Amino acid sequence: MRQKHQVDTAKVKARHGKTYRLGSKDKTKLFTGSPTPQTPKKSLGKKNSLNGNRPNKSNHPALDTPKKTKADKTKSTPSKTTEKTEASILKTPKRYRPGTKALREIRRYQKGTELLLQKAPFQRLVREVTVELSDETLRFTADALECLQTAAEAYVVQLFEDSVLAMIHAKRVTLMVRDIQFIRRLRGI
Repeated sequence: MRQKHQVDTAKVKARHGKTYRLGSKDKTKLFTGSPTPQTPKKSLGKKNSLNGNRPNKSNHPALDTPKKTKADKTKSTPSKTTEKTEASILKTPKRYRPGTKALREIRRYQKGTELLLQKAPFQRLVREVTVELSDETLRFTADALECLQTAAEAYVVQLFEDSVLAMIHAKRVTLMVRDIQFIRRLRGI
């Protein structure tokens, strides 16, 4: 009779959403007032109280990876260096936003004072032009070639700077051939 009374009070109190224990002898059963048991939500970083008796995969010997035998050890396994090279191959290079590398390159060239064209191709060009202009074979000193190259690069850089100004005046972001032609016409070249 006493147990029936405890169950009845538990049912009455469970309607209010509280959990009560059934009986004095059986302390393992919980009465929640619903036919299906409610499982608590998983929280990050905390162990679930219902899964406390379940073996963890990492600490249970039956669920661990099988130990290697001598036959398995003789098989070739990839070394750490090959794993690193495979990982570096799979890595994608860092992607910059459009224009970032171009602006960095512009700043680098504006800071520097070195020649932008290589000396040997420029020397071949000078010799080709001089052969077309004169029948004789001409010789150049290194200083003369360097002076010609400095003047040519200064001319080309100034032409591009003015062409960019014409491009901006036309409200464009792309340099076109007509910008360079316009600047050459203004200069009378």
